[in-house]
Amino acid sequence: MIRTKDLRDMFDEATKKASDALGDAKIPSVSIPSVSIGRDPTPGFLYFSIGLLFGALAGVAIAFLMTPFTGEQARNKLSEQVEKVRKAREEAETNGFGATTGPTVYSSPSSSYSSPAANLERS
Repeated sequence: MIRTKDLRDMFDEATKKASDALGDAKIPSVSIPSVSIGRDPTPGFLYFSIGLLFGALAGVAIAFLMTPFTGEQARNKLSEQVEKVRKAREEAETNGFGATTGPTVYSSPSSSYSSPAANLERS
């Protein structure tokens, strides 16, 4: 019959041999004159930054070329839209649908409120 101690000893011996074999292993370096095997020395963040810069520049150039309005026309159109929204809000407030009508959270307390101290004095 095999004892647990014998199995543990065999496992420890096999583990030691395997780690020694891996420690002694030499990985041959292969180099081809025009192709290098290994990690690229240029960091990935540099490539990302360059791509981000060129993408932003291309986006700005396309936006300038493809916009249908001049700056003055765009400002006028934007101010017209703001005025439409402002008028719609004013109309809603005058019709009673606005958020400013009705009691606010910070309104003064009503006369029906009495403090706990006043209730004790009445008793």
